Amino acid sequence: MLSYLADVLSSTWVLIGSIACLLVFWAWSKTRLKHEGLNIPPYPAPARPFIGHMMLMKGDIVENCARFRKQAGDIYSLNIGGTHLIVINGLENVRQVLIKHADLCSDRPVDLSSQFLKEDNHGLVVSRGANWKEQRSTSLAILREFGMGKDIMSKKTETEAHMFMEKLASFQGKPIDSFPVLANAAACNVVCSIIVGDRFDYEDGYFKQAIENLNTWVTKMPSLWILYVATFLKILPGDLFGIKAWKASVDEMNEKFSEYQIDRIKKESNPEQEPDNFISAYLREMRRKKENGTPTCLDERNLVTTIRNLFLAGTETVSSTITWCVLFCLHHPEVQEKVYHEIQTHVGTSRAPTKSDMPNLRYLTAVVRETQRLGGVAYLLSRQVTENFEVKGYLIPKKSQLLLNLNSALHDADLWENPRKFCPERFLDAQGQPIKPNEFLPYGLGRRFCMGEALAKVELDIFLASMFQRFRFEPGEPGTELPPLEGVAQLTYRPKLYKVRFVERQ
Repeated sequence: MLSYLADVLSSTWVLIGSIACLLVFWAWSKTRLKHEGLNIPPYPAPARPFIGHMMLMKGDIVENCARFRKQAGDIYSLNIGGTHLIVINGLENVRQVLIKHADLCSDRPVDLSSQFLKEDNHGLVVSRGANWKEQRSTSLAILREFGMGKDIMSKKTETEAHMFMEKLASFQGKPIDSFPVLANAAACNVVCSIIVGDRFDYEDGYFKQAIENLNTWVTKMPSLWILYVATFLKILPGDLFGIKAWKASVDEMNEKFSEYQIDRIKKESNPEQEPDNFISAYLREMRRKKENGTPTCLDERNLVTTIRNLFLAGTETVSSTITWCVLFCLHHPEVQEKVYHEIQTHVGTSRAPTKSDMPNLRYLTAVVRETQRLGGVAYLLSRQVTENFEVKGYLIPKKSQLLLNLNSALHDADLWENPRKFCPERFLDAQGQPIKPNEFLPYGLGRRFCMGEALAKVELDIFLASMFQRFRFEPGEPGTELPPLEGVAQLTYRPKLYKVRFVERQ
């Protein structure tokens, strides 16, 4: 009997051991790149079993990318738990991928955020193929209908700029550290005037909650290595990496703003009247195609995601750029004085700047462009490779994922003299006219080129012109060290929080 039990136990342990070995082999096979041995871009360091280079990804992604580039060159591979990630640095390499090979890498990769939020192939950012084309073309047509690039959009922005200046003036020159949130609110109101047809008061509780959710979405987004490989984390108990708390803020933003506004506008709008906001125009186009029997991807799920995408394009990138500009001017007070005197000369101080003044505000244009270059808010683009191709002799294999480092071009010493220096004059020619070099690509390039460029340009021009005209930017605490010129890599590249005083000029 004892011998029989021993045999059973022995067989059980053999079975358990065999299953464990099979599981280990399966995990190893899943996390081992299938292209190893081929001419793929090199690794910056040997990949560890199972986890690959995941441990190297901890910390600031911008610093990591710069370090890996020194170790492995402009184009290098990373094994992130079995996902083949290829990082592309350098202007010509980025151009070659996004222009020459656009057909083979125009889609965004499916990552944890799209899976966790159940938004895979929805909206403007992560949609693919026919859906992406229809969402983009429809959204662009509606935005143009409501004034993007036209005077009507400038008027909305000028109105909001006045409210923004009054809000800054209400602090009476006292130090504030909530400036990024205020800039977010101002830019968000311009987008709201398009999406829902109206702006909100800055103290409105509903609006403040929407801004808080938007800020959480940007600042609490999981780190890169989690997004790309740790999709299994969504089924684990607890919230070790803050993913579920982040998702909750996005869900609330979708439910209490996007879905709520869609339902409100559906009830209040008259289908016989011309739409007066983005949501009603999208719903009209959706109805028209369905009534005509035209195949369409337009639906309310896409609309909910598109609304949030428009907030990112028209709010976060603008407010982060403004926050960088103020920080640069704290370190270079001579720049803000030069802009102020230009505004005094061409606009005066008895009225607010308008879009029609911008051709005369040449130095301001240079300041905005230098801020975009050095700040590098939209620092990385991600793409999914659908077919093999080559760049610089390296195989870029199908199903690999690309990270295109725009800041590697904007901060390249071969393209820009003293690239880490804030120097607006680099964007002026010998006659003092603004120039826009081919190397300047803050909005990306290729098929997924930022569709909000025209809106962002108007907001940056008018908001910053109004701020330079009315205020002098001073450090938060007199006599203390200036806040560091350091950024934080989140969904966008933001400056670290700092205190600033907006002192009204006499």
